Amino acid sequence: MTWFFLSSGLFLGWSLGANDAANIFGTAVATRMVRFGLAALVASIFVVLGAVISGSGPAATYSALGEINTLGGAFTAALSAALTLTWMTKLGLPVSTTHAIVGAILGWDLFSGFLIDTALLGKIVSAWVASPILAGLLAYGLYHLNRQIICRTPIHFLELD
Repeated sequence: MTWFFLSSGLFLGWSLGANDAANIFGTAVATRMVRFGLAALVASIFVVLGAVISGSGPAATYSALGEINTLGGAFTAALSAALTLTWMTKLGLPVSTTHAIVGAILGWDLFSGFLIDTALLGKIVSAWVASPILAGLLAYGLYHLNRQIICRTPIHFLELD
């Protein structure tokens, strides 16, 4: 029975890997700069390393957001997040693993009647809004900085590329 309950977590891990590997190496594999096998190997190594080294931070945030105190609840939340990720990835839609997991936790808490930390939920949602805006501003600034550096660099240096 334990393997049955673990299966949703394994499915979530697989769907997370499929989605994130496409985000990381999709363009490089599609343009044949990197072979699929090498991309899958490198992504697998670094996704696992990232989870092991830095996974406790997000896990603590998720556990503070709401309460899932039963094995069936954990199975249901992981399965619903995994199904969402797989379905949206299959449709070619942009999808965030964090959005799916937070939604699954909120769904379980609403179903079971547990309280949701609305202040923490507000912080999470504000990070979802601020993140693409800040990334866009940073990319804009870096583009103009690189452009100035390239324009001031002697042409012979650029011909080395």
